[in-house]
Amino acid sequence: MTRAEFDAYLARAVPSYAHDLVGNTAIPRAEADRLAERALAEILPDGWDTRDHRFLVAADEATGERVGILWLAVQRRAGAQALWIYDIAVDEPLRGRGYGRALMAHVEELAVADGIGRIELNVFRDNTRARTLYASLGYTEMSRQMYKTIA
Repeated sequence: MTRAEFDAYLARAVPSYAHDLVGNTAIPRAEADRLAERALAEILPDGWDTRDHRFLVAADEATGERVGILWLAVQRRAGAQALWIYDIAVDEPLRGRGYGRALMAHVEELAVADGIGRIELNVFRDNTRARTLYASLGYTEMSRQMYKTIA
């Protein structure tokens, strides 16, 4: 991903994350916007240059057509290094063609190449397509957050 592509991605990432927060939590939109902006600023204090983060554009090998993006970071989790998937997305019109599975396979290749034995990610409750893909690839759900609104 080029710096210009990163800037365009980040401009979309904040409202997209806020949208996911609203759809999967009890957080109102205005607060979700603030939380999303703050979270991305904390995660990426140096933006494009934040240490141990990679921003990749995925392309179809045969055609060179852009198919999606990956945002990865090396982190310490449970006392060991893990490759954290902050964002993985296949462009909307290209979904359902196996690109998501191919991107996940690429993430595994990157982890192996870096000597990292664990990959982690977060997926929201309403993203059933992604949750199904991750389960089919052997990912294990680690936790589930719940709430109840009381009048």
